[in-house]
Amino acid sequence: MDRALQGKYARVVTEGRTYEGWVERVHHSRGSVVMHTVTVDDTEELGSVFIRTPDVVEVIKPQKRVEWWDVNELQPFPDHNLEFEPKDSMIRSCYRNQYAKSFPVVREDGTIINGHKRIKAAHVAGLDHHPVEVIDVTDEQAAELFAVAHRSQLKNTSDDANEPEAEDSVQDTSGDSDQDS
Repeated sequence: MDRALQGKYARVVTEGRTYEGWVERVHHSRGSVVMHTVTVDDTEELGSVFIRTPDVVEVIKPQKRVEWWDVNELQPFPDHNLEFEPKDSMIRSCYRNQYAKSFPVVREDGTIINGHKRIKAAHVAGLDHHPVEVIDVTDEQAAELFAVAHRSQLKNTSDDANEPEAEDSVQDTSGDSDQDS
């Protein structure tokens, strides 16, 4: 809850009063909120406030657009040629919770920008649908977001492709070879 609300313009209701302003932080266990540029009950303007025990915290903007999509209607990003298998723990989570713990990000046409492993885990777990965050972006923005989301994976792939193969490869027969390769 703490990071999800930071930097958002929110409405906080407590003790019959309604506060609207920019959230700086939310205490992770108590739920208390620090807000700035606050308006109370749509009339009184305050600077910064600390609200100890809010009844309701609602994000006004920016809001995420989360929708329930059929996993078969989602397709990988065109440049996604990375090999992967979802972790068993993610598949179990999908099966138990009917959800992969976070929202994959997709374009309005169902192209996955970030969350390929989560969607595959949902599919392997037998889920027909999964909630996704839908964004409206241009092709160029989608490509940039994809590159940022997969930067480390893309770098590792290009590094592997650029390394020369050893001509005299030696097999390790000690049994201590890296099992995670």
